[in-house]
Amino acid sequence: MEQITEDVKRIMELSSLKGVLIKGVISNTTATQAGFKKGDVLLKINGKEVNTTTETMKLISTYKGGDEFTYEIIRDKKIIQGKSVFKALPFEEYTDIDMQYTATETVNGIQRIILSKPKNKVKVPAIVFIGGIGCYSLDTPLDTNKSETKLLNTLTRAGYVCIRAEKPGVGDNMNCKPCNEISFNEELNGYVNVIKAIKKYDYVDSNQIYIIGHSMGGVMAPLIAKQSNIKGIIAYGTIGSNFIEYLAKTRRTIGEAYKWNPDETDAYIKEYCECAFYYFVEKMTTSEAAAKKETCKDYLSIFDYRSRKYNNELYELNIPGAWKSFAGKALLMWGESDYISSKEDHQIITQTINTYHPGNAEFVTVKATEHGMKDAITFQQAQTAPGSYNPVVAAQILQWLAQS
Repeated sequence: MEQITEDVKRIMELSSLKGVLIKGVISNTTATQAGFKKGDVLLKINGKEVNTTTETMKLISTYKGGDEFTYEIIRDKKIIQGKSVFKALPFEEYTDIDMQYTATETVNGIQRIILSKPKNKVKVPAIVFIGGIGCYSLDTPLDTNKSETKLLNTLTRAGYVCIRAEKPGVGDNMNCKPCNEISFNEELNGYVNVIKAIKKYDYVDSNQIYIIGHSMGGVMAPLIAKQSNIKGIIAYGTIGSNFIEYLAKTRRTIGEAYKWNPDETDAYIKEYCECAFYYFVEKMTTSEAAAKKETCKDYLSIFDYRSRKYNNELYELNIPGAWKSFAGKALLMWGESDYISSKEDHQIITQTINTYHPGNAEFVTVKATEHGMKDAITFQQAQTAPGSYNPVVAAQILQWLAQS
């Protein structure tokens, strides 16, 4: 799917910017079953308008396989209404990996655990993958080329049990509040409970548990470790300074990714930080901040994807302080084309750990790689056309694991 832009509206002779454009339909899915076609404009699901791809995915995530739904689309300038049934996703299957779909009770309800296990192995080390800030699922059986899946399958084939800790309120998780209503600490506590559960599995060596924290998962990793016996942490593309400082640093790399002139970037950073001050310090809503400064509407809209409490708890964190007490080994990884996170933040974490626990932290850069662990030579390529998953990420992790 993609947003309806003014160009799409003009070319397709649409009456408004409402809906989302269907760019393609994957075979054997709900969309195929409903009869959707490339070029359709999806307007409504169960009577609710969908005007962005994020809005569409958020709405779809509230349903389960077997649920009926109605839809409204535009095809060939005509509105078509229909009815279909949501088709459940298939399970991932591999000849050399055992896949298990299980769950555990957490403070947030029933949270799902997707587990990849080496065949015929017992008592092996485990790696728990914690994802980024978005309310997305790690269950993507229709796209096994996703970076997270490729990375974890490589680690599984190397002899590790790999656990994808699903976010509360997404996928098949039950009795949970929606993900976008859950606080930072509630999500954090859910992962702590997931780790407690997997330590009881008879094929997991409970003394050798590692966390891979991607992006925001890297912020949560040392906080999880405070409540769990974790041997090591790998943090990729994460945050290592207070949240406002992080925002300022990465607005500059975002400007570079979009090829803005230095004066444009500087003005953007100044305005963004003003808006962030209204939101985080003066505790304005995004609407109140936008009323004070119009550009705040666009700058702050991302924060509405998570709850106010989530954002407040994130803002209050002393992130280097969270790493101070972690006495295990740590690998900090940053892709050289990652404009979403900063190299300096990974160096701050490395320095913090080594100040209190000399020699425990190592920092590495991954050449020509972007935030999503895909090939990209520059910030510009990372923004416009990243390549496929870079296997060097897994290779460097395995090298570090062998030495830790």
